[in-house]
Amino acid sequence: MRRIFTVILCFTSLTLLLSSCSGSKKLSGFVPFTRDLKQKLEKENIDLKQVQFYVDQKLILNRNLGDQKVVVSSGVVKLENGKYINEVIIPTLTPGLCDVVDGDKLMISFEKGNNDLAFGPGSGYTFNQYVLYGTEWKNGTALVTYDSNKYRARCGSCSDVASATLVIKKSILDKMERKSRTLKGRTVGK
Repeated sequence: MRRIFTVILCFTSLTLLLSSCSGSKKLSGFVPFTRDLKQKLEKENIDLKQVQFYVDQKLILNRNLGDQKVVVSSGVVKLENGKYINEVIIPTLTPGLCDVVDGDKLMISFEKGNNDLAFGPGSGYTFNQYVLYGTEWKNGTALVTYDSNKYRARCGSCSDVASATLVIKKSILDKMERKSRTLKGRTVGK
């Protein structure tokens, strides 16, 4: 019995390891968007509205509509415990555009309309990275304004929505950093 339990435990651990590796391969072509990167782009006079952004985690936005009948403009309306819930899902690596730059804060939209989400430099270990901004943080979730309504945002692929980060494709960064020159050196007497 103990041997069977050990085999099952090893198999489960291996499965989790392989699934976590496949997720990291999916993000291997991307780099986090940071304060430093924003400054480099601005120094090169690159308009942030022309940069393709992505979110590195699945985001789920929920809004309780109560018992009333409501027409929903974005997302899905579903009945949950006798109440209508409006749910908007933003999958991992969904492309988004920067509509507004307000100092360090970027307003990113993932669909047309009045539905920007605010991202900006985090705090603590995410000090340099651009993370989702929200209010009323509670149990890894935050209130965000989306489509002119308040939604409770949570991470669908992590435990805390504060770890949802903006990323860009690595090839964009590679193109930007290719300014280089090779020095031939100096020799005595020449």
